[in-house]
Amino acid sequence: MPKLEGKERIQAYYKLYNLYYYGGETQKERQTIADLLAEAERQGDVKMQATARTALLYYYYNTDKDDSLLAEYPKHQMFMLKHSDWKLYYDIWVLIVNHYIFTSQSNTALREVKKMYEDAQRRDNSYGIGLASYGMGNAYMDIGLHEEAIQAYERCIKALNQSKIGSTLLDVYPYYCSVLSEVKNYKRMLEITDLWRVYLDSHRKELGVDQGKSLGSSYYTYYYNSRATALMGLGRLSEAEDLLMKAYEATKDVKDNSQISVFYNLGQLYLKKGDYEKALNFNNQIIGRYTVQEDPSGVLMLKKQRAEIMLQSHQFEEAADLYKQVFFLSDSLNIKDVKNQLNEFNALYKVDEMERETQQVKTRQVYIVLGVIIIALVLMGMLGLYFMNRLRQKNRELALALDHSKESDRMKTAFIQHVSHEIRTPLNIITGFSQVIGNPDYHLNGEERRNIVNSIETNTREITSFVNELLIFSEVESQNNYKLEDCVNVYLFCQGLLERVEAVNNGRLEIAYESQLDDKHTVISNLKALEGILRPLLSNALKFTEKGSVKLQVRKGEDSSMLDICVTDTGIGIPEDQRDRIFEKFYKVDSFKRGLGLGLPLARSIAQKINGDLMLDDTYKEGTRFILRIPDNHT
Repeated sequence: MPKLEGKERIQAYYKLYNLYYYGGETQKERQTIADLLAEAERQGDVKMQATARTALLYYYYNTDKDDSLLAEYPKHQMFMLKHSDWKLYYDIWVLIVNHYIFTSQSNTALREVKKMYEDAQRRDNSYGIGLASYGMGNAYMDIGLHEEAIQAYERCIKALNQSKIGSTLLDVYPYYCSVLSEVKNYKRMLEITDLWRVYLDSHRKELGVDQGKSLGSSYYTYYYNSRATALMGLGRLSEAEDLLMKAYEATKDVKDNSQISVFYNLGQLYLKKGDYEKALNFNNQIIGRYTVQEDPSGVLMLKKQRAEIMLQSHQFEEAADLYKQVFFLSDSLNIKDVKNQLNEFNALYKVDEMERETQQVKTRQVYIVLGVIIIALVLMGMLGLYFMNRLRQKNRELALALDHSKESDRMKTAFIQHVSHEIRTPLNIITGFSQVIGNPDYHLNGEERRNIVNSIETNTREITSFVNELLIFSEVESQNNYKLEDCVNVYLFCQGLLERVEAVNNGRLEIAYESQLDDKHTVISNLKALEGILRPLLSNALKFTEKGSVKLQVRKGEDSSMLDICVTDTGIGIPEDQRDRIFEKFYKVDSFKRGLGLGLPLARSIAQKINGDLMLDDTYKEGTRFILRIPDNHT
């Protein structure tokens, strides 16, 4: 190295960097990047300076040095901007977006990637538009907005094909196929894998894949695995098996993520074919390699698969135990997601910066509270627009446009009236207390100040709860139906519900289960929808019952093709003059109780979308009994 000069010296540093990068020697990699950047600056090589700066940010990203990544990113982006290096300018920008996604800050990622998209549009840069659409698709997929993710990936593919820069599409196709698999659009997924294969074959040289060795490349392995998923979804199991066995031969000794995805799909294939021994064999080979701490979502996916194998092979005891683990792990992940979202909300709007002791902290509290009020008002406006857009979309799909336009106007008025009524009280409390804190004429001791701040925080959480309830209601209203693809063991499902109820009840009331069916009775329905109906009903029964019992009863319906699941309590009941209106949207039996009056309408809407119904039993006089009636299409 000391004997080299000029471009040869720069190229030697660059080759050394690649050697350490691919060899995993991170300390030497970091030093070599610094040497490369210093030498490029000394020689005035702008292109290699940009390369070194990009390598440094990727080093921070890959070694989880998040503080350094976020601190140094702006100056390196300004360098790319100054020298009009648009490829690296957008490469490092989408790197920041992916950082936010993989650190559970998807809302922040969306905010950032939309800035990136607008910047690329303003410059009419197709590569930037494509890369921003890619980041947007990843963020939407992470928060479960699958249709929006699909639109973003479509824009990405179109824009990147126009730009003809690099091989970025090699990373886009796997993500796009993944979201298409989530929504079960297997026909489109098959079309995308056709495009993917053409793209792979045209980049063989770039990928370093020799003729006849394509299966040895992880790029081809992911392609075969995705195509096999689409074929399985379309019922073409023999074709899927041929592809998966080729991928299996290429990955059986690799021990990486590509092998895990192939083995999981082989488990799914043999489960569909009824070969439970083979399905369990492939599940066994990968389930031991995951831990909840390392990858809780991966463990959940594998345990669900194993539980399904056990259920289909009539090993009910082990299946029940696995489904319990799945329920608890799923709940844990949901709670973690909620906490992450709240933490992100606090980070964005600095709600958690309230301090309680000094005058400086008191002033900051006022600003924070005012910020919360403004945010709440903005959220109300956004939710109003979102709700109306969903209604318009629904109306366009229906034949009677005029009637549904009138219904949309009625719902808009009801929405504004009820949301304004429910949010006005906590907003008034927040506003009033913020004025007390900010008024220098009021002299508050420590206890009084703590009580005021606690009241502000409580009412802020209440506004957040209202917003979440509206989002869930809007999501259900916009969904035409639920896929009836889950094989639900009625006994195991009900026992899981009652275990959660008992955990809250803690022995206060008698919790009972009664059934006219045998313990092996199953129905084909939607597990998530059933939980969304029955869990709130059981929770309300527990809440409004002072003494006595809460029962979950299963019986054959009056129509032999239907099944009734009843939630019965000995609580305060519902007055007879109110019973006809309890399923109306925004209607509440007690107008002084907090809430939007959406719980029962939401539950009935879900029930009807799984070909059932939810009703109140008028003949029961000892409390309240709700009856969920679903098709008894048992297997």
